[in-house]
Formats: sequence, structure tokens, C-alpha cells
Amino acid sequence: MSSLHAVIMAGGSGTRFWPASRATRPKQFLPLARGKVLIQATIDRLAGLCDEGHVWIVTNSAQARSLRKLLPDFPRDRIVVEPEARDTAPCVALATATIAKLDPNATMVVLPADHVIEPIPAFHRMLKRAAKIAADDETLVTFGVKPTHPATGYGYIECGPRRDGDEPRAFAAKRFREKPDLATATQFVANGGFLWNSGIFVWTVPAIRRAMSRGSEALGAACDRLVEAIAAGKRTQVKRIFEQAPKTSVDYAVMEKADKVAVVEAVVNWDDVGSFPAIESVGTGDDENNFALLSGGAAKIALQSRGNVVYAEGKRTVALFGVEDLVVVAVGDAVLVCPKARAGELKTLVEHVRAAGRTDLL
Repeated sequence: MSSLHAVIMAGGSGTRFWPASRATRPKQFLPLARGKVLIQATIDRLAGLCDEGHVWIVTNSAQARSLRKLLPDFPRDRIVVEPEARDTAPCVALATATIAKLDPNATMVVLPADHVIEPIPAFHRMLKRAAKIAADDETLVTFGVKPTHPATGYGYIECGPRRDGDEPRAFAAKRFREKPDLATATQFVANGGFLWNSGIFVWTVPAIRRAMSRGSEALGAACDRLVEAIAAGKRTQVKRIFEQAPKTSVDYAVMEKADKVAVVEAVVNWDDVGSFPAIESVGTGDDENNFALLSGGAAKIALQSRGNVVYAEGKRTVALFGVEDLVVVAVGDAVLVCPKARAGELKTLVEHVRAAGRTDLL
């Protein structure tokens, strides 16, 4: 698909993977895709879908240098550096303006750098289906994953009528729902008309520019000014425009306010690898349901232990004896041990580490 460009958003910090994840080595730099670094797996997943040179990475200045070392063969002119963190809407505006300089009518796939998605042929089919829908230069397309349980960590999309009889199934997006409490999530799953919001989008450059202007006048104006500044090669002006753009998410500023949104059912195995317990989906398990993701010569020994999750890097051995339902992480200069049920709360611990003045660990 010659006009298809893929934008990989790779600016997140991933505090729920501390201490493996640090400021210059965020979650997407970790080998969480069955031993492969997440961002490399994302790039590989796009092979055969986009032409060479049509894959872009948007990241922040703190991570750009590490990214170039991690991906030495990735074209440097396809790495777009955000002047500062301003959430996903300005990120998308910057990427849109950058691509518009080369192809003002391009189709864009926008996706996070830190998901595990299998199998790849099914992933390609759903993106091609979305690109066909978006070809009207009006419809914004997102992807919904069929819920397997009442998750409270995902946003949901309420589906309207089915668009047509083609596959994968596509629906009108009726409403976006924020991350719910457990009771509400249980209702969504029982209803059957809700899908998890995957955070992956497809649209054309003209469609997203118009949708930005409709959803947020300030965001639309910023995108228009970025298009002009990037076309003119005015880097200082680009930085100033970006820093003045509204700090908001593309879901809130654009998708929730757009009048033509379609949701394609993502018939794939999808995992956003949100915290260490996700290793149960992407790691190696033993007979006692201890799951491990080990790299760089790390090893695990377990005796009379079950239900634990281990992440380790480097030449070390993590030994478990008589413990249950723990997360154990051994990386570099830090070791983490916490109940598996509280692994999603690691941001609180990271803030405590920061308050203690241990910025060397962040």
C-alpha cells in the first residue's frame, strides 16, 4: 500500500515496569514480546504492509539517543522527536504534519510501540480493512478487542450497527467509555456490544486534520501551523507551536467528538503488556504456574512455589522457595519483590523512590 504510513508512538515511560523500565529505557525498550524488544516487534509487525521509509517513530528527546542505539539500522530521518511530553493529541498532530510534507493525502496507521499482537497475517488483514474504510477521507477508524474478562484497566467502545458484511467485522462507534469500575465493566462484558479500546487508529491526513479542527479548535490550529512550519523547514517555529498545543489525548480531543468513527474488530491475540503479571501471557511457565521472562543469561529455580512471576536480566539466578503469587524482578542495580495483586500500583513506589532522592534508580 504505497500511500500507507505507520506512526509508532514511543514516548511513554512505563512506570509499572520499574526497575526494568527507566527514564532512558522505557517499557517499549524491554524484551517483553516473547524475548524480543517491544518496539522492534512492532516494526517487524509492519513489514510487508508499508513501503520502506514509510514507518515513523515519535519519541521524546530523553529516549531518542537510546532508541538510535537500540535500532541502529532504523532511518534516523524517520525518528520524530517531540520537544516535550504533551500527551497523544500533539504527538499525532506532529506526525500528521511531518507526513503531510511528503504526502498530503497519505493514509496513516497510528499505533503504540508496546503491544504484543499475533498472528501477523490477521493484523495485516484488519489494517487493510480499516484503510479501505478510511479511504473516504472522512471516517476515522479504531480497533476494538473482544473482552475476555471485565477489565478495569482498558477503555471501552460501545458499538453501533454493523457497517457491512465484510470481514473483519466493522461497526459504527456509538460511544467511547473511560476505564470503568468492576461493576460497570461486568455490565459491558455481559452486554456483548462493547469492545476494549486498543489505542490503534487508521485515517487519512485530510480526515484527521478536519477532525482535529472540529474536536478542538486549538489543536486543529496547531496542526495547521505545524504543517506550514515543517514544510518551510522552520524547526524553532515547530518547537514553539508544539509547546503551545493543548496537552490532551487524541481519544478525548478527537475520537470522542468526531462524527464519523468506525471500529474494526481486532480478531487477533492482543496484549498491551500493562504490568509484570502480563508475563503470564508472554513468558515461559512451569508446572506450578510460575512464569518467567529471562534474558542475558538469567535463570530461575523454583521449589515449593507457585503462581509467581519472574523478570530477570543478566547473568544471575532468581531462586524461589515456599512463596506464592509474587512478582520478583532482578535488573542491574535493583531488585523488586511485591505481591502480584499489587503490581499495577508500582507508580506509587516509583514516586516514593523519587521522593527519597534516589533519582539514580529512575
